[in-house]
Amino acid sequence: MVYGDGERMSDPREPEATNPEPEAADEAPPRRRSPVVHFERRSDRQFQRAQERGEFDNLAGAGKPLLPADQNEAFSGDDAMGLHLLKNAEALPAWIELNKEIAAEQATCRRILAYYQAERDRDRRARFARDYRRHVEELNRKIEHYNLIVPARHLEKAKHLADRDLRDADRRRWALLDREERERRQQS
Repeated sequence: MVYGDGERMSDPREPEATNPEPEAADEAPPRRRSPVVHFERRSDRQFQRAQERGEFDNLAGAGKPLLPADQNEAFSGDDAMGLHLLKNAEALPAWIELNKEIAAEQATCRRILAYYQAERDRDRRARFARDYRRHVEELNRKIEHYNLIVPARHLEKAKHLADRDLRDADRRRWALLDREERERRQQS
C-alpha cells in the first residue's frame, strides 16, 4: 500500500513481492476486487426450508394484510409480536383479562356501598359494611396481581381503602339526611 508520503507499506493480505520495485508517488496502487460474500442468517435458512416443505401453506390469516405499524406503536419487538399472535388467536393478555375482572369487582363494590349508604337499619348497614370490606379485600388482591403483570407503569391501579370509603359514604348519608330534614322543616 502507498500512503500520502509515498512510503510503501506491506499489506499482510498480499503475498510478498519477489522483486520489490518502488512505485511512483503519483501512481495509484492497483485496485483489487473484494470477493463477494453473501451472509445468510441461520433463521432465514430455517424459514426458507420450512416454506419449501409447505409448513406455512395453511396458516390462519394467510393472504390477509398485516396490521399497519401505527396500530402497535405502544409495543415493539417481542411484545408487539406476542400481541399480534394473541390477536390472531382471539385471546387477550392476562393483564387485560384481569383488568376486566377488576372492573366487574369495582362495580360490585360501588353497588354494595350504595346499598350501605341508603340503608336505614343499623344491622343491615353492618352486614353491607362487612360485605364491602370482604369485596374490597378481594379487589385489592386482584389489583396487586394486576400491578405486577401490567406492561407499563402508568397503567397500574391504586388500591381501595374500605374504611375511608365507608366513612365517605356515611358523610354523604348524613348530608343527605340533613338536607331531607331541612326540606321537611321548610315545607311545614
